[in-house]
Amino acid sequence: MSSATKLRQGSKKNFWPYLLITPALAVILLILGFPVFRLITLSFQQFGLTEIVSGIPTWVGFENFQALLKDPEFWTVLRRTFIFTFAMVAASIVIGAWLAHLMLRMNPILRWLLNTTLILVWAIPALVGISIWKWMFSFEFSIITSTINRLGFDFAQRNWFTNTFSGFSIIGGVVVWGAIPFITISIYAALTQVPKELLEAAAIDGANSRQIFRSVILPILLPIYVILISLSIIWDFQVFTQIWVLLDNRPASEYYTMAIYAFEKSFGLSEYGMGAAIALLMIFSLLGVTWFYIKKMVQIGDGNA
Repeated sequence: MSSATKLRQGSKKNFWPYLLITPALAVILLILGFPVFRLITLSFQQFGLTEIVSGIPTWVGFENFQALLKDPEFWTVLRRTFIFTFAMVAASIVIGAWLAHLMLRMNPILRWLLNTTLILVWAIPALVGISIWKWMFSFEFSIITSTINRLGFDFAQRNWFTNTFSGFSIIGGVVVWGAIPFITISIYAALTQVPKELLEAAAIDGANSRQIFRSVILPILLPIYVILISLSIIWDFQVFTQIWVLLDNRPASEYYTMAIYAFEKSFGLSEYGMGAAIALLMIFSLLGVTWFYIKKMVQIGDGNA
């Protein structure tokens, strides 16, 4: 067989994967393409109540973005969102990894109970779970406040959200509580796939538990950690429901994250062009995380090849 014939056959084979994914790509573009295009065009327009009534938006170019970049509140909210996201991702991954490693050493019955509990927490609808936390820290009916009072402290009818530190601690608890089941079960499933022969060989060579984790377990689980950290950043960066429900749909500006800030600009002040600009900046920020995730996965894949 000539080299030209082989080249033609190879080209035909390489064509098929692209042909097979074309329907899926078409559906994705159809569902996501138009909303993203509309979001981009809206970010370059002034679109308030006047424009809604008239049906004619005003093209303002980059004025929405310029106004955002000059607004001190935008930078305050962005910094707060980054700090909140970093804290939530760190807490979720650390606690989830700790529970996953603990499950390996548990009695089978205790492991089953913990696994069942995690699945039940995971299965609870987000709004229901947040409502339970809201009741626990309610101003009038808080079981947490009542328990502290019984211990001899004066916490009568305490509003936990008056102080932003305690408020964000509660919000963070809700976020971490909802993320731990997925992270724990994912890491535990990966840990069960680590070859025991490698662990036994490292132990025979005199490595302690910390050295075994750093030199044996972590390199094997690195793809899982990259996936979980990347997804957690994407989820926690756009936290909205937890803050909105816990603060009775009226969050103070001290509790604004980027998602709340975009919502308030769009629907609270009817500045839909400004809200679209904020949403577009959020998308670009998350695209950066996605690019990093894909780059790391490609590097890991090349290293394992």
